[in-house]
Amino acid sequence: MMLHDLTLALADRACRTGISWNTDPTPIFRDGDTEIGVVLERDRPNDHYSHLDAQAYLHDADGPWCFARFNLTEPGDIPSNVTGTDDLASRIADRLHHPQFPKAGTYGPTPGRMSDWYHGIERRFADMSEENLRTRAIEPDEEAYHICTGVYVTAEQFASLLPSPMLANRFVMMSFDHNADQASLHWNDWDYWSDEAAETAVADGDEDGCYWTGCMWDEDDYPDRLDGTVAEETAEASAKTKG
Repeated sequence: MMLHDLTLALADRACRTGISWNTDPTPIFRDGDTEIGVVLERDRPNDHYSHLDAQAYLHDADGPWCFARFNLTEPGDIPSNVTGTDDLASRIADRLHHPQFPKAGTYGPTPGRMSDWYHGIERRFADMSEENLRTRAIEPDEEAYHICTGVYVTAEQFASLLPSPMLANRFVMMSFDHNADQASLHWNDWDYWSDEAAETAVADGDEDGCYWTGCMWDEDDYPDRLDGTVAEETAEASAKTKG
């Protein structure tokens, strides 16, 4: 998972400079005939894995040799360590005789990856909403998160996909109009994705964004025959008539 996150961070930087890359089976960056691969390696003293490195290997006429290491021992979201990731990316660009990457911290994920993140969460919420409607987990006018038109999830479901305030606020703000350049620059900036900023986005937004509100489903929206509601009501009415 850590290598995957690092790969995405490096790929963002590669996309911005024109370096070609692929991830089969490990991140490989190419420029002409020069190739650089990034792999994970662990130290295991005393039978305990204690140190994790991403190592960049240059493949040339003399064979592969390591020219850079990136310490992954500390837990956390790898792309958030902008300086470290940019440093490794810059070394890769330098070894490929490519123009240097922009200054560390001057950019983040590409628009495509930001969009993939947002729409991936949105699709998972849509699946939850469909199940909520099928099982009548949310009643009309009951408070829930409005994700987009006709899509509602519970607070627990919302937190299951967006467990931190930063992630939740990021999703809320991106559901309304947002500055993609600023979002990229501040992708992992807790202050940028603040509660106040999210509240402002909701207040200035429209009905299609994400916010906490009363569910607008009505009785006609529920597929009540699936859970036997209609059959139960019919049986109860019949019993009362006979009585």
